[in-house]
Amino acid sequence: MSKITVLCAANAAIFALTIPTACVGTAHRPGTQCAKPMLTPSDATHATRSIIVTIRTATAGAYLRYTLDGSAPTGGSSGNGTQIPAASGNVSFTLGPTEKTLKAIAYKAGLADSLIAEANYVYESPY
Repeated sequence: MSKITVLCAANAAIFALTIPTACVGTAHRPGTQCAKPMLTPSDATHATRSIIVTIRTATAGAYLRYTLDGSAPTGGSSGNGTQIPAASGNVSFTLGPTEKTLKAIAYKAGLADSLIAEANYVYESPY
């Protein structure tokens, strides 16, 4: 019986990946998804008839879509919701007699739509 020795050699490789700072990744798709919008104020329950909410995303050049009827906004040119450039970001609406649920999404060509940001705004009578 003869003995055969097999030697295997492995080369280590280092890969560098550049991710633009405008993109935010997820655990499953790093650097391929728009940043989730931030809503300011994030909610409101106070005596006011109207409110201005600022919607922002960290993804440069992205667009935002928002809804006030509780439906989910979607990205793209024919998406659901009102489209605004991320640079402007201000939404003004009237409250009462029922609460409004604002939902917003960020989207940009070549990236996956962001997670949906959501906040409730309630008119509370001062009396």
